[in-house]
Amino acid sequence: MTLSSLIAHTPPERDVRREPHYYPDHISEMLEYGLPLFESLLRYSNLDSITKLQLLDTFKAAIMLHDMGKLDEDNQTVFSGRSKGKLPVDHIDAGIAIANEMLNELLAWVIRGHHAPGLPSKSEERNFRRKIIQNTNAPRDRNYLLRGRRHHRDGESQSREYFEAHLKAIELTESRLSLYKQRQISSCGEYPNLKFELPEESITTRLLLSCLVEADHTSSANYHDNVEMKRFNLPPRRWQERLNRLNDYVSALDETPYAQKTVRNQIRHDFYSECKERALTNDSMYMCSAPVGLGKTTSVTAFLLRKAIQRDASRLFIIAPFTNIITQTVTTLKKAVLLDGEESEKIIAECHHKVEFSNKELRQYSTNWQAPIVVTTAVQFFETLASAQPTSLRKLNALVGAVIFIDESHACLPPRFLKIAWSWLKAFSNQWGCQIVFSSGSMVEYWNDSFFVGELKQKIPDILTGAIDSRVGEIEKNRVEFKRLEQAISRSDLVEKIIQSLDDSSTKLKQSVLIIVNTVQSAAYLAYYLAEKFNQKNATPVKERTVLHLSTGLAPINRDNILQEILRRQKDSEWDSQAWFLVATSCVEAGVDIDFAVGYRERCSISSFLQTAGRINRHGRRASGTLYDFSFIHDEEMLKHPSFDDSSIIFDELWEGLVNKNKSYTELTTTALRKEFSRSNESQAIAESIYQDEVKNNFQEVDKGFKVISANTATVVVENSVVEALEKGYLADWRLVQKHSVQLWFNKINKLELKQIRGCEQDGIYSWINDYEYDDFLGIYAGLINPRRIFKQLGGVI
Repeated sequence: MTLSSLIAHTPPERDVRREPHYYPDHISEMLEYGLPLFESLLRYSNLDSITKLQLLDTFKAAIMLHDMGKLDEDNQTVFSGRSKGKLPVDHIDAGIAIANEMLNELLAWVIRGHHAPGLPSKSEERNFRRKIIQNTNAPRDRNYLLRGRRHHRDGESQSREYFEAHLKAIELTESRLSLYKQRQISSCGEYPNLKFELPEESITTRLLLSCLVEADHTSSANYHDNVEMKRFNLPPRRWQERLNRLNDYVSALDETPYAQKTVRNQIRHDFYSECKERALTNDSMYMCSAPVGLGKTTSVTAFLLRKAIQRDASRLFIIAPFTNIITQTVTTLKKAVLLDGEESEKIIAECHHKVEFSNKELRQYSTNWQAPIVVTTAVQFFETLASAQPTSLRKLNALVGAVIFIDESHACLPPRFLKIAWSWLKAFSNQWGCQIVFSSGSMVEYWNDSFFVGELKQKIPDILTGAIDSRVGEIEKNRVEFKRLEQAISRSDLVEKIIQSLDDSSTKLKQSVLIIVNTVQSAAYLAYYLAEKFNQKNATPVKERTVLHLSTGLAPINRDNILQEILRRQKDSEWDSQAWFLVATSCVEAGVDIDFAVGYRERCSISSFLQTAGRINRHGRRASGTLYDFSFIHDEEMLKHPSFDDSSIIFDELWEGLVNKNKSYTELTTTALRKEFSRSNESQAIAESIYQDEVKNNFQEVDKGFKVISANTATVVVENSVVEALEKGYLADWRLVQKHSVQLWFNKINKLELKQIRGCEQDGIYSWINDYEYDDFLGIYAGLINPRRIFKQLGGVI
């Protein structure tokens, strides 16, 4: 076998006659793509020049050595087709052996992390070294960190045979290492040889792995698709042109019929002007505590575009907690910053599970955060930062040098994850050239509170200046009046109160009522009984409904339709002179540009109440709006949400300050969250434990522990045609499942005895429609409320 015929990848099954992907070509392609990629990251970095050179050499060595075990003669025999089956020698260990010889800990970690299950945990690796010596005849003077077969140290048998198998793999590598080195150097040239410790800042390790995976997968994919290897280039950013376009867009808004010459609109105009004209400072982190209706999205975007111009930023990221905010933001961005002749999908990547793409290449482009403007969920953003998995980390390198807008920052993470997330954001800001703005109408300044972030506490400036803030404060005092129903109220009495509230309202302009409750079931029942008062049937067309209902009890396709109808009614429509009602859960309380005359919010938390207040008399077009706080007399229909016990108590404690408005909303929401967090010893313990795992480079523990959303749910399909297609095995588009399904907790699935769809047992997908009714008004509760009422009317006991 000649050195030039060493193989890295065999041809795809659809084209078996093609030449294999030769090892020297694969390494060369990765170097040609990967080195410019990593150099672009280093240009944004604030690390010292010596460290930058060491990181670049370590990265080059990782590219050259990550697959070195494939050079084993037994593996090449399989690659060349002279024998069949899996590769007999696990190719992961050879490169790590070389890294350990160099005493380059970072190199070893990145090579090991490039293969499943990803970046390992340092504590587990230290235990492994001790146990392999205890359980085998392994020499004590060797470095066994990361060595052996690919593994998941804490998820496998710890028997003597287990450790002997690892030792056997290590000894095989040692016996053949000189041949591997000879083949590596002769076919690909010398690799850098340097000592380097694992960085204290774990983000650096993740970034090296991210770049390695990006270069490797790009080379492999291009070979697989039989296309020429592309070179790395940052996307076309054109920040100055986008800022000019945004200025034109905002100026045009001022001339629309809806841009009434009110005090609030003048302040909105002045706030935007400040963001686009004020002198830029050297700070890299900011907050924006502007209340609702001040045009935060456009103003903060203008500020960050100026920062992007100043620093030649790599990308603009906009992070939001909910998909409906993301969709709304992307719609605005397409109008405001997209330039003539540009394809929106290539410029603005909308990253969440419901988005659709016109082709596979654009999906990959979006998924890997390659576009100049990326709009994604807080869950995807922060879980990527926490990840140890190579596939998830592939896109992380796109963050370096970016300007980042974290919208509705109060709702992005639970308190237990604030400290570790803040440490990541500080690292990207201080070391990797990022500029970050946190924005919320109910801001929580957790970064300036040692109770949340300990020794990482830091004060950051507000881009809302004192002059604008004082003017806003004056008009905010009168925009919404806060009231409360002192006694817990029954569902039937609340229905009567809701209808009566419009008669009591001081305005006749667009009479509408927003009611937000704490559980999906409560929303469905309340919508059902309220609709009964207006003789509204479930089959009433959406545009004719007096009562709208919006919650995750509806499938995404129906939620989108309802949201579009709500937005339609915000403009001139037949509903301007008719009363209408929206019953919803918290999915509409943050970031959505909707406006109601009167609001009701089931007692939950200070931040939720303030966010709901942002939907009441949002633009100040009425003399005043009213928002009521209330609590239910809970029963089997109007369920109590157990997660809000503490926050409701704290809400009561802070009510006077909320009503009297003698404290800023930022102070109130920060105080409330601190009180909530202090009540949970478990959350505090989790916060410190996961942060210490991060400090100790225990990557696997951080990956497993940092889950923003519990995975204890399953997909339940509510559309009969989709269920039939899945059962028959011919569903071509997985997005149809997403559009026509809901997520239910397993305890509810078991209680309702839902059945898995035939053929989907492995994926855990259930059918709703086989056993229960579903409609686009009540969603899954169409199958639960009506039979229950009929049963009661017939004298049954539930």
